[in-house]
Amino acid sequence: MSELTKDVPRDPGPTGTYAFDPRAALGWKDIGLDGLGCFLRSVESVLLHEGYHAAQVARGLSRPLDLVRRGEWYGPESDYPACRLRWADEEQGADAWPAIERALTDGRPVVLMYDGFHWPGDPYEGEHHYHHHMVLAHRLDSTGLHLLDTDAPADEGYARRLPVTDGLIAACSRYALFDHIAPPSRGRDARELAEDVIAGSVRPLAEDIAELRAFHQDVWSGARLPLLAAKGLDVMVLGDIQPQLFLLGHALDGATDARVQAVADALLAAARRAQKLGLLVMGLHRYQAEGVYSLAHEEVRVLTDRLEELLAALCACADTAVPQAEGDGSRLVRRLRGETAWCFGEGRPLPETPFA
Repeated sequence: MSELTKDVPRDPGPTGTYAFDPRAALGWKDIGLDGLGCFLRSVESVLLHEGYHAAQVARGLSRPLDLVRRGEWYGPESDYPACRLRWADEEQGADAWPAIERALTDGRPVVLMYDGFHWPGDPYEGEHHYHHHMVLAHRLDSTGLHLLDTDAPADEGYARRLPVTDGLIAACSRYALFDHIAPPSRGRDARELAEDVIAGSVRPLAEDIAELRAFHQDVWSGARLPLLAAKGLDVMVLGDIQPQLFLLGHALDGATDARVQAVADALLAAARRAQKLGLLVMGLHRYQAEGVYSLAHEEVRVLTDRLEELLAALCACADTAVPQAEGDGSRLVRRLRGETAWCFGEGRPLPETPFA
């Protein structure tokens, strides 16, 4: 179980509070999923609380692109220039609760990726042990657990307060603690960021494009997906692909170098296509309609086309040739299955899918 270190935020008292504020947040126009998912909106709220402004958030959460993420960690990317989070996953919420309670009592926020089987009011309450959503817990007092939630009503400030019951405690088996936050003054400007990430994004992006092309052409025909596969695709698009493009695009936007600005424009265009794909993918598991599947399948191709344009802009900026890359879709399928299992596996093997 992770322990907090001295580099975490402290509650500044009544002069400051944690909030989901679309006016201060990065690109939040209509819904919390405008660019970022529930996890990164929680991270963003903590950074804003620590004195970051929106542009610093974008730069502080930007890294070289890794859209079809490498490695065997299937939870959210949690190590950024601006901050680092440590995840803990207990079999029982009661085993995790003491550390959560200790952090909140000490004024430190906690990201909860709760178990929907136990969470009050969750769509899967009493049915499935799905870890499908994240909230930011920022205070615990005699009135209950105070949360920020992108799914909460906007006119209530995206806030909830839940009584601490045995069920709530049981739901809190998976959580993340901030164990480092860099001061906003240490952030990179657009020029420094471009030097850090553009060249390092070229080869990974070329390989990821090859994976997406193969997935669209050879792996998924556009036919109906099993429910869990659709849910996993939703998580991957809105949790991995869209945020990376969105953050780096905003971080580089406004650059004085025309080639860097061209990269920013291409990133934001690709991010918009990723969001459209992600919202369509939501329709896969909410409506299970054949027409939605074919639309989403076509959007994979359109997104990949936008990524090709982004790759060309990156190569022009880095003054390098567009690299050749091959892919058969297997790495993307492995990532998809891993993220599906982490969110929806309930500790059991996944059912067979059309992919593997």
